[in-house]
Amino acid sequence: MQLELKDMLGYCSTLPSMPGIALQVLELGKDPDVNPRRLADLIGNDPALASRILRVSNSPLYGQHRKSDNLQQAVMALGLNATMSLALSFSLVDTLRSSGAHAEALNRTWRRALIAGATTRVLAEALRMPRQEELFLAAMLQDIGILALNAALPDQYPDLLASSTTHDDLLALERETLATDHGQAGAWLMNHWSLPELLVCAATGSHDPDAESVPDAHRDFLRVVAVASRIADLFVGGSRRQADAAEVVQAADRWLGMERDLLEQVLADVADSLPEVERVFETQLAKPQQVAAVMEQARELLTMRNLQLIQQAAEHQRRVKEMERNSRRWQEEASRDALTGLYNRRFFDERLEREFAFASEQGLPLVLGFMDLDHFKAVNDEYGHETGDKVLMSVAETLREHTRDGDLVVRYGGEEFVILLPDTSLHTGLRIFERLRRAIEGVEYASPDGRSLHITVSIGIAAHMDAMASEQSQVDLVRQADKALYTAKKLGRNRVESAVA
Repeated sequence: MQLELKDMLGYCSTLPSMPGIALQVLELGKDPDVNPRRLADLIGNDPALASRILRVSNSPLYGQHRKSDNLQQAVMALGLNATMSLALSFSLVDTLRSSGAHAEALNRTWRRALIAGATTRVLAEALRMPRQEELFLAAMLQDIGILALNAALPDQYPDLLASSTTHDDLLALERETLATDHGQAGAWLMNHWSLPELLVCAATGSHDPDAESVPDAHRDFLRVVAVASRIADLFVGGSRRQADAAEVVQAADRWLGMERDLLEQVLADVADSLPEVERVFETQLAKPQQVAAVMEQARELLTMRNLQLIQQAAEHQRRVKEMERNSRRWQEEASRDALTGLYNRRFFDERLEREFAFASEQGLPLVLGFMDLDHFKAVNDEYGHETGDKVLMSVAETLREHTRDGDLVVRYGGEEFVILLPDTSLHTGLRIFERLRRAIEGVEYASPDGRSLHITVSIGIAAHMDAMASEQSQVDLVRQADKALYTAKKLGRNRVESAVA
């Protein structure tokens, strides 16, 4: 707030003053040993206030099980905190109602404050939050800065009040014209009155409870006040009711995490409470047809919002599934050899670890075979890498055709291939690899110059939980198969050799 405006507020002779009874209630509240009799005696000095407190005590708003016949019983029934908050509310609200502000705008402000206060009680009960009376008082006094600005700027502010049709309109006009708003002015006034910090924060924080200036300790409290204020706008608003309803739905979700059913119930409870609030505070808040229109608009919007959420959830699910499919596809692609389409070495290392552990736990045999194409370098040197690639792809296809679904066929690197045969004995593995050797040898390739070309393969195999001891490790299995491959090459190539235990 600008220094000039602060000075105007500070020296304003018509600035609303704290009612005497309110000052005494505040002072009494500072006493940790205050008792109901002292508070009842103090309130009893103001017959109008005492009558209101007694009426509230017996009101359905507070749901007392027994009727209070006198002020002391009312204070006992309501509790000290509730009674002091109500006493402050009634006293300070009288100040608001007696202001010289523009009548129509003031009436709208007054109705908004009352409905917001009543709504905080409904929200607090729905969310099982404590401090209901403090919430009520904070909501009632959040716009008291309107009085301060009206008193400090009598030639300018009434026109702003008269030209604004909604609370948001008023805020925008204030900020544009005065470079401040009634929230800041209200905080100044309540500081001037020495009201508790929580009420001061409510004046500014109820407009934006997520603002950095809002203390974290009060943020959740002010979010309830902020949502209650937006619900109040539904009942005092006019042509913008649909926009107000949309803001309520968004605010309730963003600040309180309220789902559709709970918000709809809160709105219904607020509507049901308004007649009693009107009786207690002796004012008309909303006509029955206006309340019905609000509820119908809110239900329609909440239904639409629910459908939007369902559609958004469905779209989110579709995107999640698509991402999962893409992730699986990318993982599969990352596990495959680009040339042959067989699994690559990285995938083999992960799969071998799992298969070896499972075979060890279950006592099942496992056969590993290392394969190396004989004299493959000569093929590349003589016929070129394009022909060599065709040979590799053909060998991969032959291996796929002659192995079972559960077998793992891998291009290990260059002209080396690996095959893992789960639940297979060494004896059976020898027959399978011999069949593979013959199948590869039997394939005829056409070289670029038209000559016939054949490829042979050397194979070394090792077994786990069969011919080898159970103490064998995964590394031992690989080393033994590789050693058997070396033996097959040493003995003339184009043959299958097994490791010896």
